[in-house]
Amino acid sequence: MKTHPPIQKIEVQQARLLRHKILRPHQPPEACIYPNDNTTNTAHFGAFVTGELVGIASIFNEPPPQAKDPFAWRIRGMATETAMRGKGYGGLLLNACIDYAASQNGSYIWCNARTTVMGFYEKFGFRAQGEEFELPGIGPHFLMALTLANL
Repeated sequence: MKTHPPIQKIEVQQARLLRHKILRPHQPPEACIYPNDNTTNTAHFGAFVTGELVGIASIFNEPPPQAKDPFAWRIRGMATETAMRGKGYGGLLLNACIDYAASQNGSYIWCNARTTVMGFYEKFGFRAQGEEFELPGIGPHFLMALTLANL
């Protein structure tokens, strides 16, 4: 039997299914379509267990608000099935995004992290930028960033 790596590039449609199920179940499926989903240098990654997609993350070449850095990358739509949390898949997905941005000569990576998962991102070197803010219908977040120049 052929084994597959736990983290693989996936199609955007696969990512959108889990985005809706895990991140935005109370919103219409259209809320899971992000503006840069189909940009040529965007990457979508999936975590697989016995062939089943259990986690996702997308990374876009996009500067944060009020910045113009063309080498900034944004992680968005990162989610893991509830039963699979705490097993390392989120870290593997995050590392796949970091490696991808570095391979694209990225200067730094940022994301809007839910306040409840700040500690997860901090373990990977991300630091909060500014104050906590509310994303309507989603909850409290912090903008978190990781500089790639020192990696």
